[in-house]
Amino acid sequence: MARKRQTYFTKSMMIKLLGVNEKQHEVYMPNEIFEDLPKAFASEEMQGKTSTHIAYAYAYYYLANYQWRYAQYHYYNDKSGVTTSINEGIIKQILGFPPKSEQYTYLTKNKTGLLVKLDYIRKVTDKPCGYWYEEGTKYKEVQFVYESEYPQIYGNNKNWKVSLPVKGFYRFKDSEEDNYEDGTFYMIQNTHMIDIDVFIYCMDLELGVEGFYLYCFLKYMTDKFNNAYNCSQKKMAQLTGLSIDEVKKQLENLERCNMITNDHKPFCLDKPEDKETKTNTYGVKEPNEFATSMIQFNVIPKQRKITAKQYESEIGWANEKEVNGMVINQKTGEIIKAVVEYDINEEDELSELNEIFSR
Repeated sequence: MARKRQTYFTKSMMIKLLGVNEKQHEVYMPNEIFEDLPKAFASEEMQGKTSTHIAYAYAYYYLANYQWRYAQYHYYNDKSGVTTSINEGIIKQILGFPPKSEQYTYLTKNKTGLLVKLDYIRKVTDKPCGYWYEEGTKYKEVQFVYESEYPQIYGNNKNWKVSLPVKGFYRFKDSEEDNYEDGTFYMIQNTHMIDIDVFIYCMDLELGVEGFYLYCFLKYMTDKFNNAYNCSQKKMAQLTGLSIDEVKKQLENLERCNMITNDHKPFCLDKPEDKETKTNTYGVKEPNEFATSMIQFNVIPKQRKITAKQYESEIGWANEKEVNGMVINQKTGEIIKAVVEYDINEEDELSELNEIFSR
């Protein structure tokens, strides 16, 4: 049974809780998380877990990155003069779950949690209370100031453990053994950047961790393909570890909120057996383009249905490509039709054909 979405904090409350300002927006996530999490959830012991579990794991790690990178573990209320610690209970509420919920604790638990086993987080008592940039080097590197350096202010917090984002410091185990800081706090190669505004937007609406996770996956893929990612819903479910129903639901939600684009290719009514239709092409939008009111929400168009003749003319088949005036089946290398006269006796043209056939 799908969980009922809960929202504990408004957008403005989350901005205050997380101390968001104009210089604290960028969070760089390791691309390999989209290999590691689906692989872990595909294991026998994780069978039966709903889409929410894998989405929760991703969102939790994202928030751990943000908190550590920008030293956000306390919220001071100017009006009441009370300081609130952003502990595990509040983190659950930010993610849309009751503070005492234990349903997803197995993912984040000290020593035995899935994210701990995968070496994504490590539970520690000392945490950053500030950060600064080291100048005078080729690259400006972030440095952290820890609460243990100011016991007179922060006291003894040994009973309060937070999640250290391991890959923020060390991308690989060998890196940590060599004390080589190649993590996402220092090197952003092979990462996808997710603005904290995206996270807050999703948590404030019914998108929740599931919508956030799928948007981040699409951000990762569209970064690789110039904001034009071609993928079927079935393949997207396989790659993300989400159920096919969750993928369909969240794609609609994300498009409705103007967070993504979808070209909605038509359905071919009489597709020949030797032809393949093309998958939809997705793109992502930036936070300043997201819908901010009901009137800005997109209406999802109904899928058009056209004949094979129309499809070939308007879209073209996925397994065919026109090269030098000829339509070629990319699987078999068969020349389907010549649009213009083409002399295949010329050596350079033969070479090009051979290259195509060998792909």
